[in-house]
Amino acid sequence: MDHYQCKLGEEGGCLVAAFTGQISTRFYSSFRDDYNEICRRLSLSKGQRLIIDLTETCFFGSLFVGIILKLSVTVGQQDGQFALCGLSEQLSDLMKKLMLLEKNSDSAGYLKHYSTRAEAVSALVKQDA
Repeated sequence: MDHYQCKLGEEGGCLVAAFTGQISTRFYSSFRDDYNEICRRLSLSKGQRLIIDLTETCFFGSLFVGIILKLSVTVGQQDGQFALCGLSEQLSDLMKKLMLLEKNSDSAGYLKHYSTRAEAVSALVKQDA
């Protein structure tokens, strides 16, 4: 996959950013624009729920890891919720080695990860109930 794309949408009251292809410095300009749009949408109201869907992502570099962390902090500071979904086994292993991911962990310092987008939406909506 030698391309990059991000589709933003709403699902079940969650803002979903679904990435496709490679998230690398080669596509920095497009990625920067998508990041700015995500931040703009998050700024519209407090308590937003953001899901980063990586089901169709084959690669991401350190730039994206930093952005994931920045987005999770931003959402948390606005009393919102953040989750990843659809990480491949390889990318999940990478995030675990970086000590950022434990599947479905509520432990401080870990990012929440779910297998599917539907599972992530359901979990984040339940937390608000």
